[in-house]
Amino acid sequence: MDKEEKVDKTKKVEEVKETKKEKVEQPKFSKVSGKDLKKETEMNHIENKKEKKQNKEKKESKEKGSKKVGYWVSGIILLLVVLAIVTALLLLPATPEKTVEGMLNSLKNADFESVNKYVNYDEIVNESEMLQNTEMDEEAQSLLFNKLAWKISNISKEENTASVEVEITNKDFNQIISNYTQEALRIAFSGESFTQEEQNNKLKEQLKNEEITTRTVTTTIQLIKQDGKWKVQPDESLINALLPGLQEAVNYLNSILNG
Repeated sequence: MDKEEKVDKTKKVEEVKETKKEKVEQPKFSKVSGKDLKKETEMNHIENKKEKKQNKEKKESKEKGSKKVGYWVSGIILLLVVLAIVTALLLLPATPEKTVEGMLNSLKNADFESVNKYVNYDEIVNESEMLQNTEMDEEAQSLLFNKLAWKISNISKEENTASVEVEITNKDFNQIISNYTQEALRIAFSGESFTQEEQNNKLKEQLKNEEITTRTVTTTIQLIKQDGKWKVQPDESLINALLPGLQEAVNYLNSILNG
């Protein structure tokens, strides 16, 4: 065998060895036992469960926060709606009927200061001042109109004037004054003292007297518009309707005194 043939043979042998080596060398995988695999699976399951729980908690927290904001926003909207309604009612133009209702309600509640808002006193003494200047105490004043009732039956209105026909019901002051006068005369003739406090107490007794009947008077209340507001024009017919029978009692007493 010559030298060249030897080299070729050696070369072929080495190529065969390299080929076998490539076939033998396979990718190496780490061997995992069944126990380790089970443990790894359980750990993955726990991690997944934990992650799901965290996601659920985040979602619930977000929903709760959203609900709270919703309630808060709803509350603000409701408040704004209420305020809008109240404002609209306050901005409604006053009517003759509302003015009459306001005046009569104020009298019934013995809120004599509020009466001033509804009445034009250009030609008459302020009724609240008139009552305050009397010797009647607050309780007696509150009993004057505590049974006041009314029913508006007709309204007519022009540009700056209006008239409201109303049926007014109150205690019969003719009976009240007559009973009070009889009691006062009895005390006077008996020689007993009759102080201002005792006079008030006797008057209150009659104002509280459940045997006193009521009287209904129909009157027409006149109103004028001042600075865009309707005002009642008080007159003798209105006073007689508010205190029915009072004028009769006064006339009777005058006739006795004047003999």
